[in-house]
Amino acid sequence: MLAFATVGSTQFDSLVQAILSPSVLSTLRRKGYHQLIVQCGNSNFELASSISGGQLNIEKEGIDIELWKFKPTLQNEYEKADLVISHAGSGTILDVLRLGKPLLTVVNPTLLDNHQQELASALAELGHLQVSNVVIMAPRVLESVLVSEDAQSYENENVHAIYDEIASHFSSTRYKPWPVISAFMSSLSTGWVGLDAGTGNGKYLPLPLDRPTDIFTVGLDRSIKLLRIARIAGESQQIREVVWGDILGHGWRSGVFDYAISIATIHHLATHERRIQAIQRLIKSVSPRHGRILIYVWAIEQDELSKRKVIADDESNSNKKGKDVIVPWILASQKDAHKDSTGPQVFNRYYHMFAKGELSGLVHDAARGLGIGVGPPHESLSSKRGVEIIQDDWERSNYYVELKCWEISGPLN
Repeated sequence: MLAFATVGSTQFDSLVQAILSPSVLSTLRRKGYHQLIVQCGNSNFELASSISGGQLNIEKEGIDIELWKFKPTLQNEYEKADLVISHAGSGTILDVLRLGKPLLTVVNPTLLDNHQQELASALAELGHLQVSNVVIMAPRVLESVLVSEDAQSYENENVHAIYDEIASHFSSTRYKPWPVISAFMSSLSTGWVGLDAGTGNGKYLPLPLDRPTDIFTVGLDRSIKLLRIARIAGESQQIREVVWGDILGHGWRSGVFDYAISIATIHHLATHERRIQAIQRLIKSVSPRHGRILIYVWAIEQDELSKRKVIADDESNSNKKGKDVIVPWILASQKDAHKDSTGPQVFNRYYHMFAKGELSGLVHDAARGLGIGVGPPHESLSSKRGVEIIQDDWERSNYYVELKCWEISGPLN
C-alpha cells in the first residue's frame, strides 16, 4: 500500500521530520504500507540538502520513500494513495475528501492566525477525517523522575500550580466523555447524589446526557481556575455544584454520596501511600450498602494513538509498581509563538503511570487498611462490609476499576 504525505506550499519542518522518524515508519509498515511519497516543500530536515534533480529515493525501516519539493498538481498522488497525511489546509482537505481517501490531518501550529485547528476538529467530529499532531505521530519516551522531597510540596509545584497555569488550554482539549464512564453514569439510579473527585473542567458533571436531571454530581478539584470552567459545564449553561478541595481531604461525612468517580486524578499523587489513601477516601465517601465507584488512571501500556511512550524499546517492562514520569504540556498560542522567539511554554507535570494489576492491588490495600473485605458479599467469611471489583480493565491507555460497596446487616454465616 502507498501513503502520501504533503505539506502544501508552506514549510512544515516538524511534520516531515515526524513522518520520516523510525517510530512512524515502523507503524506504517506494520499497517501494510510499503511505499511512502513525501511532498516536503521548503521544509528543513536532515535529507533536505540531498534532494537533487528535484527528487530523492531512499529505503528506510523497510519502506521505499520518494521525496520531492513541489509539483504543479498533487491530484495524481491523491488518486494513487491508500492514505493521505496532510497539513490541515482547507484546499487539500477538500481535494482528498472528494476522492473518498482516508485522511490524517496534522495542524501546523506555526502559522499565524490560521483556522486549521477549528476546521480539522470540526470535520473530525463529523467522522470525515482524523486529526493528529507531530508529537502524537512520533511519540517520545517520557522522562523518569524520582520524588525525593515532601510529596505534598512536590505535588503543589508539579501538579496543582501547573493546572492553574494551563486551565483554559487544558479545558479546550477535554470535551468528549469516554464511553465506559458515560455508561457508568447512565446506569446510576434516579435520585442519586455523587462526587466527581478531580473534576477538572467538569465534563462529566452534566451526565447522563439522556436524563441530565435524574442524578446530581458534585465536582471537586484543587484548581480554582478549572472549577470556574466546571461551574458552567455543559451546553445548558446550568450552574454546577463545585467544591475547591483535595481528594485526600475530609470535606464530607462518611457515606454521604451514592456514587463517586475519579478520572485521571490519582495518578498525580506522588507516593504509593497517598494513592491508597485516595481510594480509601472514595470508599468512605459513598454509602457502605450500595455505593458505586469508578476510577481511571493512566497506564504504562499506551495504545498506538498515544502521543506518549512510557517504556523505551530497550527498557524492561517487568515493573509491577508502575513508573514515575514527567509529562510535558506545551502551552502556545499562534500569536504568542510569533512574538516570542523563545518558543512555547512547556509545563512538566508529574504522573505515576500504572502497571497492569497495580490499580486493583491498591483497592485491596485500601480495603485492608479500612478493615473491610474485597469480593462479593457471599464470599466473605469474616467481614460485614466490603467492596466488590465489578470491572478491572484497560481502555485507550488507561486502567480502570469499577467498585460496588456492600454491607451485611445480619450475622455472618
